[in-house]
Amino acid sequence: MAGEIVYADLNILGASSNPLHPPRHLNHTQSPRWHRLAAGLGAAGILILLGAVIAMGVRVFQTKGSLSSLENKGTRETLIHQSNCSTGLKDFHFHLKQFVCDSSHNNSAEGSGCKLCPRNWLLHRDKCYWVSKEKNPWDKSRDDCSRRSSRLLVIRDQDEMTFIQNISKDTNQLWLGLTVTSPTRKWTWVDGSLFNPTLFNVQDPAEGNSCGMIKPDEIYFETCTIVSKWICEKDALQI
Repeated sequence: MAGEIVYADLNILGASSNPLHPPRHLNHTQSPRWHRLAAGLGAAGILILLGAVIAMGVRVFQTKGSLSSLENKGTRETLIHQSNCSTGLKDFHFHLKQFVCDSSHNNSAEGSGCKLCPRNWLLHRDKCYWVSKEKNPWDKSRDDCSRRSSRLLVIRDQDEMTFIQNISKDTNQLWLGLTVTSPTRKWTWVDGSLFNPTLFNVQDPAEGNSCGMIKPDEIYFETCTIVSKWICEKDALQI
């Protein structure tokens, strides 16, 4: 009888607990809980990533908007600055023109008013004239005019001839920008144009190479090596 009781006890223990085979109802109750936990964590991770992406997109958009605003502001400031500079230059030009016109009208040989000549130069129509006080050969006279950013005088018409005669009354003779070459005997101005002898009272040139001079009543030709005063011309500054 004692052996039966022991057998019964062992059988009950074997039936109730087996370390190699755990009860099936435990697996069925625990697996869905881990699945739900994993799924929850995955969903939370996706939401976090999505939020991060949205935040980055908003930040990039705001940065672009700020840069665009700065660029537009810089463009506006540049345009305003340019407009102010342009307006300032126009105002300065207006006042300068108003002042110089009055000054020129009172002091120049011509009443042009809005054309300027360097100091000690005389204005006539659209050109400025300067008469030397020294004497030089023709080539040195030509070089002196070049250093003054001008050239020896080229007379274009009788009106200019009359003006030159008026300002050179106290001078016996002045070198002009006029030469004659032998044997062709072509009368050529320093600007390359041909001299028209029918416009002026002209004395026939001397033998050989000669250079043009102006006297109070005529143009004549003399050996280029003699010394004489000269007259330079340049375009007047229009304002």
